[in-house]
Amino acid sequence: MLLNVLEKNQYLCYTKMGDNMKIYDSHSDIFYNLAFRNDLDPFKKYHLSDLTKGNVVGGIWVVYSDSDFDVIKAYKDAIEKFKPYKDNFDVIYGLEGLRNVHTLDEFIELYNMGIRHAMLTWNEENHLATGVKGTKERGLTELGREFIKFMNEHNMIIDVSHLNEKSFYEVLELNPKILIASHSNAFALSDHPRNLKDEQLLALKAKGGIVGAVAARNFVSKDKSKQNCKGFAEQIRYLVNIMGIDQVMLGLDMMNYLSDFNNSNLDDLQSHGDVSNLVIALRENGFNDEEIEKITHLNYEKLKERVGK
Repeated sequence: MLLNVLEKNQYLCYTKMGDNMKIYDSHSDIFYNLAFRNDLDPFKKYHLSDLTKGNVVGGIWVVYSDSDFDVIKAYKDAIEKFKPYKDNFDVIYGLEGLRNVHTLDEFIELYNMGIRHAMLTWNEENHLATGVKGTKERGLTELGREFIKFMNEHNMIIDVSHLNEKSFYEVLELNPKILIASHSNAFALSDHPRNLKDEQLLALKAKGGIVGAVAARNFVSKDKSKQNCKGFAEQIRYLVNIMGIDQVMLGLDMMNYLSDFNNSNLDDLQSHGDVSNLVIALRENGFNDEEIEKITHLNYEKLKERVGK
């Protein structure tokens, strides 16, 4: 069936926006993947093509700690493998969970390596804080508070995405200077334990925090018919209605290169190379050009400007 002139022009507009929109991703496990891959050039093999296709120019790239390992060595390995591409991407180095950072001196060593972002925990309860899989009544430890103080003093990004509610609110009480939930959606639309309740979103907003909408399928919706960019755009609309257009960005958490999670993203957003599908879905949801630019890159760029060098 041939498109009429109006439909054709509309389609071309959608396609152009999807293809050309600059994207920042506030949560990517790329550095974890680089650290633990033995390939000669893992960045080229697993990431370069998708990032280029999706016009993903940078973001917060992390090593996550789901088990015990030498995180300082892992990060050095990741940085070394990324070195040939460093000048082509605008990246903030981050840590998703600090179970393997045992002392403040170790944290300072990582800071001196260039890390400017951290979450205290990756779901578990540890020597610093309590994640969503930890004890409900447990929050921050005294050492955790010291880490937050150091991060505040050095203009680091404090990320609350994996904390349980008690730890979440205790972090907010410490008046974090640069505050985000890098990859979380609205609990009201999908009751995943890592999503944020409306009260948490409002508290994050009140502290000037930013939420990164995440493209993990069960975070978007438990309804399989909504595990796609259309459903994701509905999540983003809900977040914007609570947080405001200036406090929502993208924290996609693409997992296609991680063998244990390679089918965890949306049907039509399986890798960074598919981001144009999301831009089109945002347009179809009623977001205008200016709003889409804020979500895809402008809000992140304002955040980045506040981070210590």
